Amino acid sequence: MRRCAAIVAALVAACALEEDLGIDATTEVLEPRAVVEEEVADEGPARASFAGDPEAGERQILDLSHAELDDDWLLDLPGSEGLVAQGSQAEIPTTAVSVGSPQRGRLDGGVQLPYDPALYTRRHPERSYGSSHTMRTIRAAMRAMRHDKHVHAEVIVGDISRPGGGWFPPHVSHQSGRDIDIRLSIRPGLARDANPTEADNVDWDAVWALVHSFLETGEVRLIFLGWSRQQALFEAGLRAGVDRRVLDRWFQWPDRYDAESMIRHEDGHLGHVHIRLQCGPEDPQCDRG
Repeated sequence: MRRCAAIVAALVAACALEEDLGIDATTEVLEPRAVVEEEVADEGPARASFAGDPEAGERQILDLSHAELDDDWLLDLPGSEGLVAQGSQAEIPTTAVSVGSPQRGRLDGGVQLPYDPALYTRRHPERSYGSSHTMRTIRAAMRAMRHDKHVHAEVIVGDISRPGGGWFPPHVSHQSGRDIDIRLSIRPGLARDANPTEADNVDWDAVWALVHSFLETGEVRLIFLGWSRQQALFEAGLRAGVDRRVLDRWFQWPDRYDAESMIRHEDGHLGHVHIRLQCGPEDPQCDRG
């Protein structure tokens, strides 16, 4: 009897609420749940479409139509000297921390890749945030490429992470500030917007100098490049004087399923190289991925 009385009391209260507010009490309770379900349903197909069409994703990554590529004109203006970091080190804060894995992570206090056209071009500065360790490593590798290997080809740095990390379409990874997309350098004599997914357009010697400079930092976890492009990069390494046995250790090519290799195939990586760095000393909650 007490249970029946409680049910009746609840029904009476619901009717009173409906009368007082002019709404249907049952619908009001269910509506928030329906909204949540709708949001989840919208999120899933978006992720699936990017992951299932790597070529479309790469076209978006390489698109230069709205890229901020022409910062150099600023250097002609009075007082512009302070725009470019002087000396061997830019001022990189030590407070940018990579948390979690590249596919399921975040970036705390993310720092933007410094403006330095003598070393590289930022494709979209607002998409170029990373951990402190990542920024130090990028700049160390770029300096080695320019000053030690004397490579002058333009290097366009693409997506790294958002300021706070997290989901970053069209990427599956790039969530924790340790993944770097770099457009394959174009051969001398071609327009800077030549298509790098066409192997004959690529300056493979310059690309090898870039990749090797990153490898020499000792901070690389993995490098992703399409299987059909690895032979050209391998041969550039040979031309640079690297011993074949060393290259065999680094490259997945020609042994497609070599799990120990650092340079590996990944769909959608024909026109750019994707470099994933190790966790840094400031990253105690980092998952190397």
